[in-house]
Amino acid sequence: MSFADSIVSADIQQLRAHILGHSLWRRIEEGTLEPERLRLFALQDWWLVREAYRLDALAIAALPDLEIQDLLIRKLTPKVGGYKLLLRFGEALGLSRADFDAVEPLAGCMALTNFFYWMLAYGAPAEKLASVSASEDIFVQICARIAPTLIRHYNLTAEQVEFFSAHDAIGEQVTPVDETLLARYNSPEDQQRITRAIRLSHEYEIMFYDTILTAKIGS
Repeated sequence: MSFADSIVSADIQQLRAHILGHSLWRRIEEGTLEPERLRLFALQDWWLVREAYRLDALAIAALPDLEIQDLLIRKLTPKVGGYKLLLRFGEALGLSRADFDAVEPLAGCMALTNFFYWMLAYGAPAEKLASVSASEDIFVQICARIAPTLIRHYNLTAEQVEFFSAHDAIGEQVTPVDETLLARYNSPEDQQRITRAIRLSHEYEIMFYDTILTAKIGS
């Protein structure tokens, strides 16, 4: 059970089910996603992962409460170095560091990134925390499912898919911190903001995955 399951409405649960059952993940689990499109996912996710340190730093700087800042630093620590695992995954697919450095975001990737920055710039404290946490939380659940199938269907090794398998341990450390953070914002107004932030986060997440499947390969 994730931190969000106990605080979201039925319509958001449907969004979460949509993300978890998205065609991108189902095709990977079936082994039918083209390697070219898997490479595209790696590059687009790199764009988001590359922004993660900035997003976490902005979240820490935006909240004046020292105890909350301490908790956010605890959230950041398990994720340090994760980008290296994504580079390793990309290299296993035939991508070079130059490919990653030259990546251009697709519309869905840019929309999700801009949403996070908008929330950190203009959202209430509860929204700042919930928007990014919701995305991280559901990706942990996705990774637990697809890591074994990447090995089975795409002839990758456990080391090459560690970017995905490592998220399980990250989730074990991050989820309790999320629960502690969001428990501080329990007024009806805060709960409404949290619900809205999670809904928007999931809707933009779906746009990101849709873009991976609809983009022209090599465009």
